[in-house]
Amino acid sequence: MNELKATLRDLEQRYLLFKQQQFTFVAALDHTRENAHDKTKPVSTLSQVQNYLDHYCNNSTDKRILIMFLDLCKDLSDFCGQLEDINPKACSPDDRLEKCKLLLSCNNDMSNIRAKYPHDEVNHLSCDESKHHYGAVVSILPVSLDLLREGIGVIESAQYEAARNNRYAECKKEEPPESKDNSVQTIQISRNDCEKKAMKWKTSIKQKTKSLKSKSPWLPPGKTNGL
Repeated sequence: MNELKATLRDLEQRYLLFKQQQFTFVAALDHTRENAHDKTKPVSTLSQVQNYLDHYCNNSTDKRILIMFLDLCKDLSDFCGQLEDINPKACSPDDRLEKCKLLLSCNNDMSNIRAKYPHDEVNHLSCDESKHHYGAVVSILPVSLDLLREGIGVIESAQYEAARNNRYAECKKEEPPESKDNSVQTIQISRNDCEKKAMKWKTSIKQKTKSLKSKSPWLPPGKTNGL
């Protein structure tokens, strides 16, 4: 798990470096979309970005930033697969890792994805038109990283719970078989002691009462019985 956390930190650092160049990334998309005569549609899939890179990218700066973006998306998807391998039961439609894997697939429509507070990628876009065209593509990386962090948190919690249950099971195995009988025997002995003390107390009370009844009634000085 420590190695996976280190890998995630490396991916986060690479994303921070990419985020500092968001303006260059959006400019590259602008250039390639114009070359592709595709200015009316928003960027809604990763395969669309790959197509711009392969067929409509004319300068090294645009090529560099688009490759940086696509490589980071691929590495995030691969990392998601590593997490699924150590936690295969986590694969379900509502699971964070499954959502992340779907989000990073080449042909997934990400048009409605928007990174929200505390992320500010969408707010840094220049205008409403730019947000409409690029809001999804600049949101996919921060949203994916959030899902991966949450996925690691879930896996850690599950592993902690499993380890605690294993420790409990081992303690139960190490407990001597006769311990239960000894416990019952101890309770029985304590109960017998209490009963004996109670009987002794009752006997003592009876003897004192009998002794008091056998004594002559009190008479003033100088008086005797029958006088």
